[in-house]
Amino acid sequence: MRIHISQLSKTLIASTALSLAGFAAAADALTSEFSFRVVETNAEGEEVLVERETIRPGEVISYELRHQNTTEGAMEGLVIAAPVPDGVSLALGAEVTSVAAVFEVQAEMDPEQEGLEWSTVPATRKVVDANGNMIEEPLPEEAVAAVRWTLSEPLEAGASAFNSYRVRLN
Repeated sequence: MRIHISQLSKTLIASTALSLAGFAAAADALTSEFSFRVVETNAEGEEVLVERETIRPGEVISYELRHQNTTEGAMEGLVIAAPVPDGVSLALGAEVTSVAAVFEVQAEMDPEQEGLEWSTVPATRKVVDANGNMIEEPLPEEAVAAVRWTLSEPLEAGASAFNSYRVRLN
């Protein structure tokens, strides 16, 4: 079975979000680029990122987000968020950021609370065990619906931020 990458990328592009606290005209102030490549291993056993049209179950996609502050002042309160599309699972531990930031995942973590919640990693969720008791367990990668980075420091004028994460096709 092969899946065209454009199906996964359209979902991601449509859903990638930026949140700026207290910054007007954010759309003109921050330029953003999105790219994705398939993770492969070359003949020397080294990891390489390649552009391909299709992907098979079990293969990994690297999503990359680049943002540049095009203003003459620092941007504070920047949050970079992106979805984990249906049909893939987040590869926890593969997230990267070029700036100081707090990485979080979004998932249903407590069945007694409605909706999705954010948590730093490692994240846990509450589930009901076979005896009917509420217990905590590590959050499975396939349960993650979105990721985000909350920048710890302002993004200075002209500066760029790079964030990436990886997903595995189910």
